[in-house]
Amino acid sequence: MKRILVVDCNAQGRTGRKSTLDVIGVGPRLVASLLDKLGFDVVLLPYTSIVKALSRVKEFDLLAVSAMTGDEEAVLHVLTAWRRRSRGLAIVGGPIALDMEKVITELGFDIAVVGEGELPLLRLAEEGILELPPSAALEQLSNKPVPGVAPRSPSGAVHWGRSPVTPRDLLNRYRPRPDYVKSYPWYWGSRVYVEVVRGCSNFYRPTLRLPDGRKCVGCGACRAGELAQRIACPLDIPPGCGYCSVPNFHGWPRSIDKYVIYEEVKKLVEQGATRIVLSAPDFLDYGRDLLVAPKPLTDPRNPPPNLAEIESLLKLLHSIPEISGGEVKLMVENVKPNLVTREVAEVLGRYLEGTPVYIGLETGDPELHSALGRPSTVEECLRAVKLLAEYGLRPYVYLLHGLPGERDEHLIETARLVPELKKLGVERIVLYRFRPLPGSAFENAKPPPPAVTRPAARSLYEAVKKFNEEQKKLLLNRVLEAAIVSTYRRRFLVAYPLAHGPTILVEGPGDAIGCIARIRVTEVVSDRLVKGRILEILKCVDAAAPTIKHATQKLRRGRSDAR
Repeated sequence: MKRILVVDCNAQGRTGRKSTLDVIGVGPRLVASLLDKLGFDVVLLPYTSIVKALSRVKEFDLLAVSAMTGDEEAVLHVLTAWRRRSRGLAIVGGPIALDMEKVITELGFDIAVVGEGELPLLRLAEEGILELPPSAALEQLSNKPVPGVAPRSPSGAVHWGRSPVTPRDLLNRYRPRPDYVKSYPWYWGSRVYVEVVRGCSNFYRPTLRLPDGRKCVGCGACRAGELAQRIACPLDIPPGCGYCSVPNFHGWPRSIDKYVIYEEVKKLVEQGATRIVLSAPDFLDYGRDLLVAPKPLTDPRNPPPNLAEIESLLKLLHSIPEISGGEVKLMVENVKPNLVTREVAEVLGRYLEGTPVYIGLETGDPELHSALGRPSTVEECLRAVKLLAEYGLRPYVYLLHGLPGERDEHLIETARLVPELKKLGVERIVLYRFRPLPGSAFENAKPPPPAVTRPAARSLYEAVKKFNEEQKKLLLNRVLEAAIVSTYRRRFLVAYPLAHGPTILVEGPGDAIGCIARIRVTEVVSDRLVKGRILEILKCVDAAAPTIKHATQKLRRGRSDAR
């Protein structure tokens, strides 16, 4: 039986994962589970684990790496170790594979899976290609191409076209095996993502002139045409917001059956997961595709949210005792602001009160906001923030600087909105520097310089930093429930709030690792970090953790020694 090593390099960047230490994504677990179901002997490891034991790669016959754009250094580290110790086939997938020429000719993979992975992997297994050594596999692919698979050739990558979108029935059939979550350190304190929607409904195109000279001619097909007509553009401009590759990579939304989601969440809770994120490019697309089926959902505004289906899903998940009792936190991530109504906010608030929801504002300038291909308006973003905060949710807002078409006045306009966002109830602002992504409309744009090198961008950066620091001060003396996951510089323990929030550093015994505790915030260190004091050990969730009684005794002894 072929042994396959699946490595999760997602969000590792150049020196390893920095700001997403507590995230366990869907893709690598899904790939490992699919291969396992096909009869292979599969081991899934995150980059942080395999990098400490690179000699392990020699135990396997095939390497499958999942990564995002920007993870090249981590990916190359793993592949180099593989080439030194194995002659087996090396495959790469995920957003990084959109730049197939780079991953094949520069990094040196044998095969890139371009687009969604289910159908290409099923075909590769069906054709017996995964059983072959690299030379034989590449020869077979040169004679019998597989859509979505780009094999290596003497002249570079051979592209046989993007993978077709995975049908909804296959998405329901191939789900991540719940126990694969245990491949990750601190899985019981991490945000475990459960896919509920694949794809995005925004098939608008940006109206800005693209770096290669193309510019929307205003044919209106992507904004007013029949749903199927919106998929293609006469100028071949990729769909969606110009800086995003999701609609181009994943296609239109397909909702996972609510009972399939329920079973997956239930089993993850049984494995010890305490933080579940219902993953989707837009959670409010859930069930909207069912309203237009069998047509593709390519309109980001109509029909309105399928509230009956959304509430049915959330109600079903709340029938899990650990979720309804508050021991396990249920969260969503992104929502399109134009789909947020009072009714939507009321339903989300009823089931997800106290959890964050992310809204993409990107820029406060109405003209640029629309020209980017956004389906919303600035006013709709502000209204969505107000409604979500009103119903007990914690709005987070995304902003971007360095966007194509951006001028200093756009940055100034955005900075002026920061005080208003505070009044409306935004808890945190996340400011990103624009990065051209393969597969997006702006993929050929020039990367901008850091914000601190431009006066207008620096002003926005400083306004956002000040905002976030002031918001963190509101946490002083607040008591949060958090999972204690590791040590930091030997003196501190690292804890993640169950309902999400800043990382907390606390002094205490290492025996508390693996426990859920009530922690009082005592100091703001930065806009991302606070310090706190453990008040009470509530529960020990990791099998290697001590009992509550033992952890509490150690905590009390530590306080006594300190006195």
